[in-house]
Amino acid sequence: MALVLRRTYLKAKNNILSSSNGNISLSCPMLTFAPRTFSDDKSGNNPQFSTSTILIENGFNVQELPVAIKKLKDLSDIDMKPSEEQTTSSHDSLSYQLIQEEFNQCLDLRDVFSLLSKCTKITPNIALGAIERIYDLEKNPNFLNLDSRAMQINLAKGAILDKLLKVVMKTEDTRTILDILNTVSSFMEPFKYKFHDELLLRVIDNKLCIEQLCEFITFLIKNKNDEKYSETIDKLWIGFVAKENDINESNIVQVFGILHGLKVSKRIILALLEQKLCDLWFKIKAPVMQEILSSFVLEKYLSVQSFGVVGSWLFANIHALDEDSLLDVISKLTRLKYNDNQIEKAVEKYLKLKGSKIESHVLIVGILNYCMQFQIYNKQILNSCSEYFVNNWRIVPPSFLKSFIYPYGYLHFNPATGSEFWPLIDKILNDKFDKLSASDLSSMVLSLIYLGKYPSTLVCRMLSPEYLTKVRNPDLLQKFYLIDTAMTLEYEKYSGPLLPKNQWSKPISQDFRVKNILEKIMEPLVTVAGGQDKLSMAVSIPYLPSDETYLLDVMLHSVGLGSKTFNWKSKTVRNENIAILIHLPDHYCSNSDHLIGPQVMKKSHLKILGMKVVSLKYSLLSQFYTSYNKSGLEKYLIESINNAEQCV
Repeated sequence: MALVLRRTYLKAKNNILSSSNGNISLSCPMLTFAPRTFSDDKSGNNPQFSTSTILIENGFNVQELPVAIKKLKDLSDIDMKPSEEQTTSSHDSLSYQLIQEEFNQCLDLRDVFSLLSKCTKITPNIALGAIERIYDLEKNPNFLNLDSRAMQINLAKGAILDKLLKVVMKTEDTRTILDILNTVSSFMEPFKYKFHDELLLRVIDNKLCIEQLCEFITFLIKNKNDEKYSETIDKLWIGFVAKENDINESNIVQVFGILHGLKVSKRIILALLEQKLCDLWFKIKAPVMQEILSSFVLEKYLSVQSFGVVGSWLFANIHALDEDSLLDVISKLTRLKYNDNQIEKAVEKYLKLKGSKIESHVLIVGILNYCMQFQIYNKQILNSCSEYFVNNWRIVPPSFLKSFIYPYGYLHFNPATGSEFWPLIDKILNDKFDKLSASDLSSMVLSLIYLGKYPSTLVCRMLSPEYLTKVRNPDLLQKFYLIDTAMTLEYEKYSGPLLPKNQWSKPISQDFRVKNILEKIMEPLVTVAGGQDKLSMAVSIPYLPSDETYLLDVMLHSVGLGSKTFNWKSKTVRNENIAILIHLPDHYCSNSDHLIGPQVMKKSHLKILGMKVVSLKYSLLSQFYTSYNKSGLEKYLIESINNAEQCV
């Protein structure tokens, strides 16, 4: 018995098949195939197949994948033409619907067998009709009331069914076999292995279309607890490679849909899909792209190339999206943590054209969550969202208020509708005070403070003894202390502090990135400061809440006036000490030098406390260090310190 790897089995885009010394190799622009030595099926249980592996080169990556190999007794069968029976066209058989109607008139097995005996030729459709009628009859409770003659007929049923099944498998209509495989029938279950093997043979012979391949592999994934089915899943990759040119803007989503069930073959299918997505994106309709993004989310997929294609697609199709579709796309991209200029421009364009007509407050929440996720400071987007709120605040549930309010303070953006927006916010928060969670309320109040808005009435209600009894979470209580301190420092009319001194403050940890860069630039920093005894690291301001707001990355001071001896309450040392803050990339809004609200408030409070403030960019410090530009680093430090912001 010979083992043969069919040429169709190695078919791919722009293949060049070559043979030398009996070794087969295949190369194309994307992939290179190199079959390994074939290994017979050790179990010997399946006379139709053997298993082996094949090496695939994709760029610099080499991967070993499983393959199923068809066993042939005669090498002349390799390029055999379909038999006369196989090529029988559909018009040679009776309409399947008519066949079903005929068999449905059979009241017992005798009638079925009698009808079969009258057929001059049993075609696959006739055989399938008979099988289905036998199954329906056996489901009938009255079927168990058999006379002796019927019992004899029933005993012959097994042999007849076996013959009928063989006839069905001769059908060229793969749809019929897939339907049988997917049917939920205990009657058909024992025969499903045969239909599985028949479909695998057809995959090897490149007879299944993309949709049929996806349906076959979906069945296998659903039944992967069966070892026979699970072993086949990763052998079907070759069918997709062979049918690469048949993947189009409609069925590509079905191929994405089977990724979750793949293991070793997932990488090659992904490489294929990435290329096809680049080729087809401009043809893809919104529902299909939404399903593709669902697959991305399910797979926790990360591909800058594919995500970039999605961004281009969104910008090109933004005009055709309804509110639900845009919300779905934006929400999935937010979950995937991907954004680019195309996506931002698409959202901006949508709000510019349709902002006044938007009905769904959930869409606006989705867009604001997207802005928060990527710290997007976009005037058109944020102004449109605030305008929506001013016009539609009555339909916004209390649980959604934080999503509408917090982004503005966090991104430190005062909307164009501010004269209406902020008074409205203050009124709504006071009116709905009892319906808001303490966590949401504290976040919204902080958002207002970041922008210099001081809702004193609201804060007094929050910090009342009656309300504080509801606050059990220590982290939430720390936010209340921060609000009380911020109001005390910034708002002269505030009659605070209202909270007692916190006796259980936790130490504040400095970000490891800041620690790391400070260690690297310590030498030039000491030089600029004028000596090691003139600077202190990671200084926490006492008497204030245990919060990152009151942690100084570096403090420059006079000799002997370290952080442990510094008199924070003295008014005579104002502007004599310098707080150096190292701003990480996430301290800024995206694509700008615009600091986020918490960092703006931090600088403001330090200046109120009497210190000059120096802001250093972490990215610039890293660039100077990695390029060994010591002189440039010292110049940057000196210029920044000389231009320090004065206390107020």
